[in-house]
This record gives sequence, C-alpha cells and structure tokens, in this order.
Amino acid sequence: MAEKDHLILTAVGPDQVGLVEKLSEFISSHGCNIEDSKMAVFCGEFAVILLITGEPGSLFKIANDYRALEVQTALTISIKTPSKRKTAESYLPYRLTASCMDHPGIVYQLSGVLSALDVNIESMETKTYAAPDSGTPIFRLEANISVPAKVNINALRERFYEIQRQENIDVELAPINFSPRTL
Repeated sequence: MAEKDHLILTAVGPDQVGLVEKLSEFISSHGCNIEDSKMAVFCGEFAVILLITGEPGSLFKIANDYRALEVQTALTISIKTPSKRKTAESYLPYRLTASCMDHPGIVYQLSGVLSALDVNIESMETKTYAAPDSGTPIFRLEANISVPAKVNINALRERFYEIQRQENIDVELAPINFSPRTL
C-alpha cells in the first residue's frame, strides 16, 4: 500500500448540530480520510483539528475548495501541510496527570518543567469542574508526553514533587504501556 500524504485542517466557529457530518462529508467527497482528530465545544464555540490523509491531488483539491465549506458551516478554517518531524532522538511515552484547586499558572508551571528538559507534549486536555461537596473549582490536566531517553525520569519526578509541595498540585507521571492486551 502506497504511503499517503497528510494535511491538517483546523476550524473554529459557532457550534451547531451537524458540523462533524459536514466536515467529514467534505473530506470523504474528496476521496480523503480523517486519520486523527480532536474536537470540543467551548462556551458555544466549536473547535476542531483534523489530520487528513489522501493522495496528493485529492489533498490539493481540499486545500483549494475549503472556502466553500467555510460558507456552508460559518466556521473559520485553516489548512496546513504538516512539516516533517525530526526523529533522530529516542523518546519514551509517559502520561502526566495533575489536579488541584483551580488557580492561574498551573499549565505554565508544569509545561515549564517539561520544556526545560526537552520533553514534548504530544496531547493535552485540561478541564475545570466543581468539587462534588464544596463546589470549589477543581482543575485537572491529562497529557501524553514524549520524554527523551537521555532524561533522568527521577529528576523529572523530583521537579514535579517540588511543584506539588509548593503549589499543592497532585502530579502523577506514569509510563504508557503500548503492549497488546489479551482478553
């Protein structure tokens, strides 16, 4: 099977029923596939990022035709060809979770630790919700990260432990196991 090319489509706009159907129909009608996606609604605004695969000619047509989709959906759409990623270094996949009473600067502090050690955030989701008993705003972060093999995991854990003590943030760091499961 021939390797497919990629295109990234991002879109933001007023949420409405049927947006995912319209986006996927547009991509499918051009002979392309949605390989990966993230979607959410924030305060009535729909946001999506899609990794599209297909033949180069089909992707070119998507890049030329997306303005019609903007008119049809009222979304602001951006198209980008992904850059080639450097893979010279070996990485270890880890899962980072953090939770605490919500306050400004949590993502900044945690991402600063990661950045200082050349750890890449592959995906991240944050959410603020009310604690069941008190209604206190609770912040939760979940991220998949790529830790360079040269990084001492215990040193990374120690940096997070310092933040835990100073800011009262519960932080967990665990390796992601990609081995197949048996039923």
